[in-house]
This record gives sequence, C-alpha cells and structure tokens, in this order.
Amino acid sequence: MKIFSTFVILFLTLNLQAQLIGKITNTEGEALPFASVYIQGTTNGTTSNLDGVYNFELTPGTYSVVYQYVGYKSKVVSISVGSNPINKDVVLIEESVELETVVVKADGEDPAYAIIRKAIEKRSYYKNLVPSYSCDVYIKGNQKILDAPEKIFGQEIGDLGGNLDTNRQGIIYLSESEAKLYYQRPDQKKEEMISSKVSGNDNGFSFNRASLMDFSFYENFIEISRNIISPIANNALIYYRYKFLGTVVDENGHLINKIEVIPKRQEDPVYRGFIYIVEDLWNIQTVELMITGATIKQPILDTLVIKQIHVPVRDPDVWMLFSQSLDFSLEVFGFEIEGYFTGVYSNYELDITFDEKFFNNEVFKVNEDANEKELSYWDSIRPVPLTVEEEVDYVKKDSLEKIWESKEFMDSIDAKNNKFKVWNLLFGYQYNNTFEKTYFSIGSPLTTIGFNPVQGFYGNVDIVYRKYFDERSTRWIRINPKVQYGISDKQLRADMAIGFNFNEVNFSRITLSGGKAITQFNAEEPISPFLNTQYALWDHKSFIKLYDKVFGEIAYQRELSNGIFFKGYLDFSQRSPLQNTSEYSVFKKDRKYEPNDPMYPNALDIPFVKHEALELGLSFRLRFEQKYISYPKRKYIMGSKFPDFWIHYKKGIAAFGSDVDYDLLKINIEDELTMGLFGRSEFNVEGGIFLNDNKVQFVDYQHFNGNQTFIYSPGKTLSSFLMLPYYEFSTTNPYVQIHYQHHFEGFLLDKTPLIRKAGLKSVLGASFLYTEEGKDYYEVTFGLDNLGFGIVKLFRVDAVASFRNGKYLTTGFRLGVNLNN
Repeated sequence: MKIFSTFVILFLTLNLQAQLIGKITNTEGEALPFASVYIQGTTNGTTSNLDGVYNFELTPGTYSVVYQYVGYKSKVVSISVGSNPINKDVVLIEESVELETVVVKADGEDPAYAIIRKAIEKRSYYKNLVPSYSCDVYIKGNQKILDAPEKIFGQEIGDLGGNLDTNRQGIIYLSESEAKLYYQRPDQKKEEMISSKVSGNDNGFSFNRASLMDFSFYENFIEISRNIISPIANNALIYYRYKFLGTVVDENGHLINKIEVIPKRQEDPVYRGFIYIVEDLWNIQTVELMITGATIKQPILDTLVIKQIHVPVRDPDVWMLFSQSLDFSLEVFGFEIEGYFTGVYSNYELDITFDEKFFNNEVFKVNEDANEKELSYWDSIRPVPLTVEEEVDYVKKDSLEKIWESKEFMDSIDAKNNKFKVWNLLFGYQYNNTFEKTYFSIGSPLTTIGFNPVQGFYGNVDIVYRKYFDERSTRWIRINPKVQYGISDKQLRADMAIGFNFNEVNFSRITLSGGKAITQFNAEEPISPFLNTQYALWDHKSFIKLYDKVFGEIAYQRELSNGIFFKGYLDFSQRSPLQNTSEYSVFKKDRKYEPNDPMYPNALDIPFVKHEALELGLSFRLRFEQKYISYPKRKYIMGSKFPDFWIHYKKGIAAFGSDVDYDLLKINIEDELTMGLFGRSEFNVEGGIFLNDNKVQFVDYQHFNGNQTFIYSPGKTLSSFLMLPYYEFSTTNPYVQIHYQHHFEGFLLDKTPLIRKAGLKSVLGASFLYTEEGKDYYEVTFGLDNLGFGIVKLFRVDAVASFRNGKYLTTGFRLGVNLNN
C-alpha cells in the first residue's frame, strides 16, 4: 500500500509540473543568450540558451517572473500556470539610463568614483556577509571549432572522427553537470557532482566544476593564470578609471548604477567592461568584464568575458550569484575555437550549521552513478534548454560513440596510425591495439644514439610495453627493456623494469628492475646524455662521469593516508669503474677528454674499485591538509596551503658481501607562495647528515646538481645550481642547500609596451650551498622567461653571478630549455 501511495504521489507531482517556455530577444529580434529568468524574490530560475530559448518548470500558481539580461532593462511578467505548457516570448529593451539627476563635482570628478569608493568600503562586508550556505549548480560547457586546418605538421586532420562538418566546423566538447555546492566562512568549500553527461562519451565525467568558476569580485584578486585586480579591490583606484553611464531601476525598485570600467594602463592585470552597483546598498548586481590572453600571458587565448547576475535572496542586503557565463575564444595551430561555460545557481539555503567534520580535505567528489542518468532525467532537470545544434550533437555522437567503441573502428584507426612513417626516425614509433588497451613503443634514434668518451658512439634500443586492465585505465602493467651497445668499449648492456600500477586512488605501485646499465655517479643525472653528446662532438668536452652497475631492485610506492606518501626500494648492485676508450670529436681534435673520474684532478678519499652494495631507501612526504578531488576509482591531488615536508633515509647495509655501511638522513621543505600582483615565490630547503659513515663509496656521497654547460632545465631550478661544478662539493659531512625563485609574472616588464607585447616574464633567483669541506657557495640569478615564437614559449635566459666564501667568482649566462632531458 505504501509503495502504491508513493507511486500515486510521484505521478501527481510530475503531472502537476507545467513548462514555461519561450524565447528572449531584443527589439531587433536578435536572440539574447544566457538571459536570466527567475521567480521574483527567489533563486528558482533558469537561463536562456545560445538561441535565446528558455524552459522553466513550475507548479500551478501565479508568479512574478523576472527576465534580465546585461545591458537591458529587466522585465517582470505576471504569469498564471496551470497544467498545460505556456509559451511566453519576451522582448527586452536596451537600458535607458537616467543622467539628469547626476551631480558632477566642482573638481570635475566623474560621479562613478564616489560610487566605486562606497563599493570598495563595503567589499569586505559583502565578502563575509553570509557565514554559510548551500545551493544547487547546473553547468553546461560547449566548445566549438569554427575553422580547422587541413593539416598540422604535414599530417592530415580529416574530420576528427566525425566531429567536423563540410565547413570544417563542429562541437568538440559538450557537457552538462548538476552539483551541490557547500560553503562555510572563511574559505571552506565542498562540491558534489550528482550527475554528469558528456556528448559522445557515456562513461566519461564532465570537466565542469563550480569551484573552477569561482570568480568573486568581492575578493581583491581573482587568479586566472595570474592575479587580476577586481574593479572594487582596495587598490582598484590605482589601476582603473571609471565612467558613470547612468542609472536604471530593477524589478524590485532598486536604483542600479551602471559604471564603465576602464584600465588606466594596458599593461596592468585588469579587466575592462561594465559593473552595476546597487544604490545605497553598494553591492554588485551585475558584471560584464573582459580580459585578453595578453593580459594573463596566455597567447592562445583571444578574449575571456565573464558575466554575472546577482539577485536578492534575503532582504535587505543578501544578494547571491544566480547566473554566470564564461565566454572565450582562442586560436592554436590554425584551429579557431570558441566556447562557453554557463552556470545556474539555485535553491540557496543560508546560515547552515554544518557538522564539524562535514568540511574535510575532499573538496570535490563525483558520485559513482553520476554518468548513469537516463535522457529522461536530463530532460526533467535541465534549466538551460539545448540549442538545436546541441540536440543534434548529442544524437549524432550517441551514434558515433557506438562506432568509436567498436573493434572494427578502433582497428581501422590503429592500422592507419601504426604505419611506419619517416618522422618516426626522429620521434620514435608507437604501435597501438586500442581495443585490447595494449600499447608498444620504441624510442627515437635522436635520443637513443649518442656519444661519450667511455663508450664512444653508442646505441640504445628502448622499448616500452603497456597494458591496461580496466576501462578507466587505473590498473596497468608497464614493461621497459633496454639494450645498449658501445662501439668503442665493445660492451653490451641490458636491463629491464617491470612496473604494476594497482590503482589511482592511493597510487599503489610496485616495480621490479635489474640488469646491467651504465650509470652516472649522481643518480639524479645532472647532465643529460643528449646534451653531453653535443659538447663532446662539437667542443671536445665531456662532463658526464659514469660507472657500470649490475643490479636487482624492488621498489614500492603508496599514499598511506591523505597527505602521507611513501616510496621505498631495496637494491643490490655490483659497481665497477670505467675508463675512457675514445678521443673522438668532430672539432678541436687537439684537446683531450678529462679522465672518467668525478673528482679529477683531485684524488678520491676512497679509491673507486669494483665492489658490491646492498641499499635500502625510504622516503616520506608529509603534506598537511592536502586537498583532493575524487572521481570514481581516481584521486587528483590539489595541493595544500602548507609546505611539503620530505624525509629521506638511505641505509647502506653491510651484509651478504656488501661493501657499504652508512646511514644518511635528509629533510627538505618546499613550497610556493603567491604574493598578489607582485607574483609568486617558490623555495626548496634541504639539509642532510650521515648518521653513520663507516664505509661510504663515492657513489653514495651526497652529490649536488651542478651545471658546467650553457644549457639548463628550468624545471629543475629548485634542486640545482647553474654554475656549480658537478662533484667538487660532494660530501659525507652535514650540508645545507637552499634554492629560491621569485616569478614577477608581468609586474616588472609589463611597464614597457614592446616587452609586454612579447609576453616576457622576469625571474629573480638565488641558490646557496654549505658543506664542511667547501664552506659556502651561492649564486644570484636574474632571468627572462617565456621566450619563443607565437604560442611556443620554450626558452628562458638567465644572468648568473657566483660567489664562494663571500668572494665573487664569475658571471655568466645560461639558456633554459623547457624540455625533458
């Protein structure tokens, strides 16, 4: 009987819902996309789609429905709803602002400034007005290619698997999501994705997130690649000019001031556009603000337009975000793309008392069944109607998905991509069996053929086999055999690593490896074999120092609990010294290579001879209050407001014939700090001590990442020096190294128009090292980053000054290349 009663109630409820549908246009008949439609005095509403069409479900009754669009006069329409659909088209009229009551000061100051000052005074008040709330959020994302090239780098583009029509246009991403958003002052947020739909991917989850659209102009800054100053920030008057455009009266009788926001200087990180401030309350009603790609140092972006509408939720001054749209356009490699994300925020509950454990480190969660909703579900909850093009895209890609997931289609694509091509000689070759989730690759001769004076010319065969065992690619095995032959030393070396990844929730992984390999004395490989090859062949210099290693190792990693990450290994190896066997070089043949001795011309404390070593390594990373997001069977780490603490322990075990006996403890702290318009700083502080140094081979000394070449990797600047000799400071005594960088972003260089146009960024850095033997060594650097052409910004140039024991050593320049070594 209860089941029957429940069914009857549900049936009656569904049938009592009536649809209010229509189209919102201007007086010229042009559609107004993303116009807001809501019941007066509530956040129960929707927005129109790109075609201006809206769809609003209401229970029977009489409502005052508000129609609102940025730059147009809002309209309130009384509508009586029964059980049948009601069609209501609405025409909005452009704002007719009133200027006759404006009083201009004797000093000629625009009236906008007085309004903005009052808004600035109330900024903090409105930022903190609501202590807690929850709301429902619907987000739709749409990205469309407007034009696509026929080829990229000589490769045919085709129709991108059916995504492009004959005009080279088509939707490449269409997704909807429904979420619950929770907030508690001062900065606690939590979001739960209840449903998700991605066109052409029934198993996928939407990228839509309300927290990624968290643009509150009550904050002094909003981070969009860099910190952008709010038009009502505490220091906004330094960066903006304002123009009063007049007043309008909203549907509730509020007087709304329309103000144009104008950057004082093109180089500043600021918006331009319009902001609407409520008279007497001095809060934000609406914004329509734009930034460019040049402003945020993103060359592929043309423009990003942010539109927001706030509505009163509780009198007199509690206004909440009702709708928001982000419209953008960009161009990359000949693709012209435009897109939008639009969000509708509804059903606010204010001043909620949350359980003290409700807010935790999980800031975003996707429910297991989020992508399993039927079409009827979406038709019932979708507040923003689909456009005709979007409806077609869903239908088309539902059909295409069946084709895309078929074995025949996957095999046909693989057959085309698996054909060997000339450029595979430069970039390597990959063979895919997509249906079986199996992939095979072999490295490029460009990176597998090299030269050093120990081996002479050598060649590598570097093979990778990977197999995924589940649909979401969270469990996999990776097999990586390597074979290397040196022509001059006539030595064949081979090793192999087999890794198994258990999951992507706690990142549990085990790796078995072993064989014979030629290895740098510093296991962090401060100089890449490729770069050393160039110096050897063209300048008759070799910086790399090598030894032979026959080894077997087992390694394991896992996140023990949120924020506590562990990795460890047990390794047994036989190490043997190597000598130079070749003096070949293309140029400067009168030179001689230095011996393959890392301390040359000095002698090692313990001669490096053939020996065995059994070693245990344990590392723990502690990250307090680590934030993360959860997808089904996958976890993404979002970082923490606290520094990372690493504890490393390495033990040389004098057992089973091992010739080492030592204990090394290292601790390091690293973090990144944002400093508003001034940019961001990052640092790494590391200290270490040998608790026991009974028998330490030179391989096991604490080495430091030096550099004696003109080239370096900017990605390693927080763990390396730019001019330090590779092994001169290697030690078994206590040490400290500190690395610091400050990225000014555009704070310094944007003041110069030509430099600003080039998108250059400035970087200030310093590195310090102290060891008992070498005392102190430090470097100071100043660099220009983001160098390159078009959207390819791979380079950085640094001027470096080095000092030792308080005395100046030398100055030089280094070229940073943002590529993996």
